[in-house]
Amino acid sequence: MSLRPHGWALPLDAASATPVYLQVASGIARRIQDGQLEGGSALPSERELASRLGVSRVTVRQALAQLAEQGLLTRRHGSGTFVSPPPEAPAVRPLGLLSSFSDDVRSRGQKPGARVLNFERGRPTPQEAMSLALSPSDTVLRVRRLRTSSGEPLAVEESTLPAALVDPLTAQDVTDASLYALLAARDLQPHRAIRHLRAINAQEDLATLLGIPPGGAVLATERVSWTREGRPVEYARAHYRGDRYDFVMELQGDGP
Repeated sequence: MSLRPHGWALPLDAASATPVYLQVASGIARRIQDGQLEGGSALPSERELASRLGVSRVTVRQALAQLAEQGLLTRRHGSGTFVSPPPEAPAVRPLGLLSSFSDDVRSRGQKPGARVLNFERGRPTPQEAMSLALSPSDTVLRVRRLRTSSGEPLAVEESTLPAALVDPLTAQDVTDASLYALLAARDLQPHRAIRHLRAINAQEDLATLLGIPPGGAVLATERVSWTREGRPVEYARAHYRGDRYDFVMELQGDGP
C-alpha cells in the first residue's frame, strides 16, 4: 500500500543544518519503521513525491538513494521504488541435533529446495577414503547442490556417498529432495555425526551461488555421518550464508 496523499506531509525545515534530502529520508524511514509503509509497497514516482513534499526531484532522488543504501528501499529499473520486506530472522540450527536441511527449513514453515550443481561417480580421494572407510578402488557418488528456503539460496552442500551402499541413485533423485530421507529409505539413516565448523570469506563463485557479495561471511562445515550400526555413510562439506544461518549450541556445567 502507499500512504494517502496527506500522509506524505513531512516537517521539513529549510533553515536546519540537516540537508533537506536527509530530512526527507528520515521522514520516510520513520513511516516504514512505524508500519505505515508495508514491505513490498510501491512509492510514488520521484516527480509525484517531489510535488507532494514541495521539494525538488534531485532532493527526492538523493533521499531515496540514501534509504536504498540502508536497505529500507529497493529500486527496480523500469518498475519503480519499493519498500524492502523486513529481514527474516537467521535460520537456527542446533549443533547437537542431527537433522537434515530439509527438516530445518520445514520447521520454520518454509519450503526446502535442492538444485543439483554437480553429480558424478569416481574413485575416492584420500580424505574421502579415510572418512568413509573405503579402499582406493571403491566407487563413490559426489553430489553438489544449492540448498534453498522458499527459493532463497542458503547453502551449498557437497556430499560424498559410498556407491555400494546407496546405488541406484541419480541426479534427479536428489533434486528438490532430502538426502537423509533417501538414505532412510535404504535403511541408512545417519545416527551419529562429527562436524567441524569454521568461518571463512566466500570466493566469487561461491558468493554468486549464495547471492552475497564476494568476501561475504560464510560458515563452512565438514561432517562425517555413521549409521546406527557404526557404518560411515556420508562425508559432507557445506557452506552456509553467515547472514541467514546460525548454529546454536547448548552448554551445561558439570557442577552440582
